[in-house]
Amino acid sequence: MGSFVIFENGEIGNVSGETLDNLMREKEVVAFHRSDGWVLIGCDPVRSEQQPLTRSGNRRDDLPS
Repeated sequence: MGSFVIFENGEIGNVSGETLDNLMREKEVVAFHRSDGWVLIGCDPVRSEQQPLTRSGNRRDDLPS
């Protein structure tokens, strides 16, 4: 099962997750649909834009003081 997307030219399609990642990287889609609704690229947060977690190696160090 794939994700519905809206391409730059306004067409709607259904693509695989890997293809969606590539299309987003190439800026060929303006929106995609996920379980909680439509995501507008550039307006709504998407996973590929999130910063990776950094770990110190000691989980206790990662807890707030």
